[in-house]
Amino acid sequence: MGDLSTSQLIQSLKFAGQDYEWYPTTQAMLDVAKNDMRQCFNLHADHKAADRLSVLDCGAGDGRALQALTIGDRYAIEKSQPLIDAQDPSIITIGCDFHEQVLIDKPVDVIWCNPPYSEFKAWAKKIITEGNAKQVYMVLPTRWEKCPEIAAAIEARQGKAKILGEFDFMEPGADRKARAKVHVVRVRLAYERSFGLGGRDESQKKSPFDLWFETNFAPNAGKASYDGLNPADAIKNKVKKRVSEGKGLISANGLVQALETFYREDLNSLLDDYRRICELDSVLLYELGVNTESIAKGLKLKIVGLKAAYWEQLFHQLHSVTDRLTMQSRKDMLEKLHQSTNIDFSASNAYALLSWVVKNANQYYDSQLIRLVERLSKQDNIRQYKSNQRVFDSNEWRYGRQPEIDRYGLELRIVLPMYRAICVSEYSFEHTASGLSNEAASMLDDLATVANNLGFDTVGQPQAHDFKWESGKKQAFLYRDHTTGQVNTLFEVKAFKNGNLHIKMNQRLACRINVEFGRLKGWLKSASEAAEELDADIVECAQAFSSNLKLSGGDNLLSLPR
Repeated sequence: MGDLSTSQLIQSLKFAGQDYEWYPTTQAMLDVAKNDMRQCFNLHADHKAADRLSVLDCGAGDGRALQALTIGDRYAIEKSQPLIDAQDPSIITIGCDFHEQVLIDKPVDVIWCNPPYSEFKAWAKKIITEGNAKQVYMVLPTRWEKCPEIAAAIEARQGKAKILGEFDFMEPGADRKARAKVHVVRVRLAYERSFGLGGRDESQKKSPFDLWFETNFAPNAGKASYDGLNPADAIKNKVKKRVSEGKGLISANGLVQALETFYREDLNSLLDDYRRICELDSVLLYELGVNTESIAKGLKLKIVGLKAAYWEQLFHQLHSVTDRLTMQSRKDMLEKLHQSTNIDFSASNAYALLSWVVKNANQYYDSQLIRLVERLSKQDNIRQYKSNQRVFDSNEWRYGRQPEIDRYGLELRIVLPMYRAICVSEYSFEHTASGLSNEAASMLDDLATVANNLGFDTVGQPQAHDFKWESGKKQAFLYRDHTTGQVNTLFEVKAFKNGNLHIKMNQRLACRINVEFGRLKGWLKSASEAAEELDADIVECAQAFSSNLKLSGGDNLLSLPR
């Protein structure tokens, strides 16, 4: 860790203006985390498994925590140059400014963090949300338990937090005293059965890719300034700029071929840079604290980041597919797509992936319609087929249960009881500018998405959070009729403080949903059978039958209208 004592190092930091609230983790805090890691990762009678874990320390300081926690791969994010200089040569610094890092492309077994206490909420939220690890260990002020942002992040990742111990920086052994009561907290992000070495994200309960994708593919993504980023974290932004400036080649050769050309050029340039480093005199490298093993590990992480950046550019062009998916379907598909970022980026791999999207998108379009109807299927919301004479007892529907039921459709008017519709919570993270809860908004947007796939053009029309919601106030979701050119009402909604949503559907929309639901469930074999069972107009049923969106093998996903 260098020749300076902790007190000398602190003085050096203050002199350089790079203190950044560095309070070294005490041995007692590290011991409780290390013991927990040994218990959690002690699989297959391998008692030394925990000693070889790959660990990323966010705000690594002089690297003492990494050296105490593992003899395996050690990765650091640290902003202070004096602290970086004090780190052991075995530690690979893969980023500087924590807030400018993307953690999703840095797979490790464990993430450790003793954050600046003035920013502990933001640090904890980012690590839990983006961390590509099985477990996260953090040193947090005891008040973290009352922080809704941290609680929401844990819930989003389906994680589980546990307090391993309470400590004080005034205790003996603290190299820098502070009146701060802290918890060492462990957040488990992976299924217990998956605990072993490797840091593979498919073992995690909720992939960080979902949140990463939404952030990076939002309409306003990419507007921030990236000046001053270190090379490792500038890769993604460099790729965006390259693609933006390479429109000529894209127009001439097509997006996929152009991306492959850009990727090969960038990869070769990266490899050439590392080759030149390795050609330096070995004595000079030793004096600089660089060894070939560290170089190799750093190169591996950069290659992973480069692959992810180019796959991201391809995924960015799939709005014609993903915009037609409900929230859960979008997450499911994008999680599958994310698994491909571990393979090399090439035109052949890209075309294979796009072929997978075409083959699977139709399954998502069909299954999400079924899931939506089943979610809306409450006792007062369903209408049974003429051939279905079963009588239900109201007790069968109590406590949120849904009895075994078939051959039914939805009524025009739907009453959907929810945990929350209008936001009345005292917690700021649950408030929305629209007044509608996120859960209710997602459900209504999903209904509009399914309607769009059934031929009701909702593109460009207001979505749930675009309205100003008040309890009992009616809002209308719209669609454009391409036959008349008029904008008509698709469905009307009232949200209430008691959690209920009242939905009144356009009659044509209800017919299409019911016909396609029955067809996909195997209950309706023809439009005439649908008209008879649902007591509906035969012409409308004919238009509705097989009306759900389908992609064909010949569709070009990169040129389809959104």
